[in-house]
Amino acid sequence: MGSLFSWLFDNISSALIAALLIACLALASLYTCTRDERDAALQNVAIAIEANKANKETIGALEAEVMKRDELAAAWQEELTKERKARDDARRELNALLEQNESVRGWGSERVPDAVWGLLK
Repeated sequence: MGSLFSWLFDNISSALIAALLIACLALASLYTCTRDERDAALQNVAIAIEANKANKETIGALEAEVMKRDELAAAWQEELTKERKARDDARRELNALLEQNESVRGWGSERVPDAVWGLLK
């Protein structure tokens, strides 16, 4: 009976040692794969960070361009408002003259010569 236990102990311990070695090899292989994946992920993060920096620079330049265009549009709008006011004032003055003066009414009702229209186009 003693030899049976000895034989079982030897075989079981050999099997356990073999299983432990297989498990260690599997863990080493898994560690290597995981490390490679981690390195690839870190490289992708570095690439993404650089791309984000470039995008931020581009966005900053675009925002500056938008601000310049907004300022220009505001200046144009102000100029257009002044021109419209001047036109409206001139129309009011002309209408007042047309109402008040007979000779101006006669002038205002005449046809504009074609030569003058050519200059206005």
